[in-house]
Amino acid sequence: MHTVSVALTVALLLSLTGVALGDGAKYRPGAAFSHVWDAFYTETPHEPELADPLIAAGPRMTQAICEAVLHKDMMYRRYALSALGFIGDRRAIATLERIMNDESEKDYFRGDALQSIFRIDRALGRRYADQYTEGPDYLKMISAAIKRNAPWLTERRGKH
Repeated sequence: MHTVSVALTVALLLSLTGVALGDGAKYRPGAAFSHVWDAFYTETPHEPELADPLIAAGPRMTQAICEAVLHKDMMYRRYALSALGFIGDRRAIATLERIMNDESEKDYFRGDALQSIFRIDRALGRRYADQYTEGPDYLKMISAAIKRNAPWLTERRGKH
């Protein structure tokens, strides 16, 4: 009985703090954006559309997304990083640079950050791509795609 009540208490505390058991934390900075975060985390059943609620919220959501993606355990973090690129707000560049340049980050987060930088500022993205032509695998692949100007780098796959 005691074990069950402890487990329920832990589960309740984690849910109140936005931590999801087993699948990453559901960070929700910016109370005014609770409906957007709800849609991002729960309402989108089709993977290519996961970033759509964040993208639809536009630049007003940039700072909140930037705050959320700095947490390495964020649920759907790759989609939030992608959303920053499609929103196109230059205020996201510092956060994206921080993730891209952090060698403790997984290479796919670093590559996603580079891809979003490229979506926001093509020239800056190309300069960074030159720096990472010999980087970790995914980052190197994104760098090569930027150098080739691969069309898929800037295509949206969700609803438009």
